[in-house]
Amino acid sequence: MQKTCAAIHDLASYAKSSLTVVLPALEALGVEVSPLPTALLSSQSDGFDSYFFQPLTEEMRAIIAEWQKLDLMFDSIYAGFLGSAEQVSLITDFIHFHRARKNPPLVLVDPVMGDDGDLYGPMEEEHIDAMKKLITEADYICPNVTEAALLLGYPYQESFDEQTILRWAKELANQSNATVAITSVPVEGKMAVACSDADGSYLVCYDQVDASYPGSGDLFASILLAYLLNKDSFRLSVTKAAQLTALAIKKTQNLGYSYRHGVSVTSITGELAMNRIESKQA
Repeated sequence: MQKTCAAIHDLASYAKSSLTVVLPALEALGVEVSPLPTALLSSQSDGFDSYFFQPLTEEMRAIIAEWQKLDLMFDSIYAGFLGSAEQVSLITDFIHFHRARKNPPLVLVDPVMGDDGDLYGPMEEEHIDAMKKLITEADYICPNVTEAALLLGYPYQESFDEQTILRWAKELANQSNATVAITSVPVEGKMAVACSDADGSYLVCYDQVDASYPGSGDLFASILLAYLLNKDSFRLSVTKAAQLTALAIKKTQNLGYSYRHGVSVTSITGELAMNRIESKQA
């Protein structure tokens, strides 16, 4: 039987990020996804001069109520973009409800708040405090460098030495009591994911691609989740997620897509299908 995931993220009607990345990636990897949209956008927000943004807080509340009434269960919960402190509170309660079940789900939180040192447009300062609480509900968290700085209360840095970023990862693990992967970290001329788990703190390095696209973090988190659901080690799961995400970025660039298009999941559909998790469960 396929593993299942409640994927909580925004939905952009044009270009690729959030649910339009999460859905095809997880489904290709053999995870059945039940999406819970947190907001509706006319397009993903990065690279567009304007966009429509509609929070879906009350709709989320109604959907969750129906899911609980129908006694629906999930193997995992993936929380991404949450547009307000109220939505964070709603998802915290959702996690608590499922944690009380006989077979509690794996919980992965991608604390989406900003990038390149800046908060995303819909974010407000109160959101940071709410997200600091939400990460304590997670089994795994995968912030980027900007989000790690916000969660720790540190100034944003554009590059790191190994000792500093591993200290950040360890501090986040202590703060959240979760296993940590800080993504897209420039470390002494390399690109790496800074990890902290039960085995300690370490770097997972990967080939740097001279390009970036919105949705890359969503793709990394989706692949990471699929491998974790397959009971692979955290280090291996991070390694595969970093490698496949870097491959998608490279292929998106080779296809000639503009930055605002977002990362192309379909460019690596074949590679994802080769890693479908049910093949390891047989």
